[in-house]
Amino acid sequence: MRPITLAIGAALCVLGVTPVMAQDTLQVPQSIRLQHEQIISRLNHFAQSKDKDSAAAAQRAAAFLKEHYSKGEQFVLPPLGLLPPIAKGEVSKDMEQAVALADRTKSALPDFENNHIKITSLMNELIAVGRKKKNEELVWLATRVAAQSLNDVEVNQPATILIGDYLRLRLPRAN
Repeated sequence: MRPITLAIGAALCVLGVTPVMAQDTLQVPQSIRLQHEQIISRLNHFAQSKDKDSAAAAQRAAAFLKEHYSKGEQFVLPPLGLLPPIAKGEVSKDMEQAVALADRTKSALPDFENNHIKITSLMNELIAVGRKKKNEELVWLATRVAAQSLNDVEVNQPATILIGDYLRLRLPRAN
């Protein structure tokens, strides 16, 4: 295991996060999984607010994001866990499932585009409520989630599709 992986794992332990040190073939990258958990946790916190406007907007956002993240964690994000071994030039037969997940991601792009439009609308609603209530933490969270959503569209989904295309070319063909 690389020293950087051990150092980051130790830092996560200090923060109370249990790192997954062994890399199974298809896992959602830990950084993304943790980010999703933190976002849902913060939204749930705001959903408990005494302010009805903030609570209602946070509840809607949390419910939608839980469903969206679940779908992404099923098939969009697991191939991204293959990036470290692929970057080292490692390709193995146990990676072939990523090709099917990438194909599924590609076919779901129109649905994900609609989801990301909805996420942007929900975050704009949270930003408006946060500004009205002078709640900078809520504004910051909604801005962060909107940026993360854009990252999905610009980086994560295309990277998953590229991983599938790359593996399709590199994996031995069954005869």
